[in-house]
Amino acid sequence: MRVSLIVVPAMLVLLACGSDADPPADDQASASTTSAAGSGGGASTAASTTASSSASSSSSGGAGGSGGAGGSGGAGGSGGQEENLLAAAESIDGFRWEMPCDKDPGNSDECACSALVDETKTFGGSPDTVYLVTVRLRGVVEPETYKGGTSDGMHFRVGGTPDNATYNRYSISVSDPAEVYWLNDSPTVGHDTFKIDHTKTIPIRGGAKVSFKGEDPNHISIANFKHLVVDGVPPAPEPYVGQFIQLDVQSVEKKP
Repeated sequence: MRVSLIVVPAMLVLLACGSDADPPADDQASASTTSAAGSGGGASTAASTTASSSASSSSSGGAGGSGGAGGSGGAGGSGGQEENLLAAAESIDGFRWEMPCDKDPGNSDECACSALVDETKTFGGSPDTVYLVTVRLRGVVEPETYKGGTSDGMHFRVGGTPDNATYNRYSISVSDPAEVYWLNDSPTVGHDTFKIDHTKTIPIRGGAKVSFKGEDPNHISIANFKHLVVDGVPPAPEPYVGQFIQLDVQSVEKKP
């Protein structure tokens, strides 16, 4: 019995020593947890990086959106602006000088003409702006000589005055910048008619007065005895019985 009592405590002592030697297993679990935590921290860091990238991406995406605002450049609206500029010239677009024969002269080279063109229009737009107005002038006219000013050699003259007392005169006068434009300039006069087709750019200030004149001083016009037709301009395809000019605005720009 004495022996048994001695043995049991010894076994207890051995068991206690054995449990002190076990901790390595606990240390492994502990290391594994630390490692997981570390890797978890890494995951957390990665998540943070991803979120940061995502935020950055999202932010630059937003900037891209503002790039889309570049579409406002599509304010190609300058096209819209061009329409507004053309609107300034509405009062003169399509204007016609008409000097018909009082009656159809048949094949005669002259006819009585009591017509007179004398109209004034107010140009649109801003008084603070001078507009460069490109117009096309087409028609059938007789010749007139002018002195002074500058001729382009093709029946259009800037400035000057009429130099014959009996032949028809056709003009555009602008009040600002002040100038007169003659539309049937010729080195000589005679019983003749011819077609004109001028494309010219005329400066006109917003709000300026634009006057159109056509007169036959002796009331005897050269008839359209050659039956000339200006394609695309009424009364085409029929010839006009008399003389006429039509003005069509081609473009309008602001003078720099």
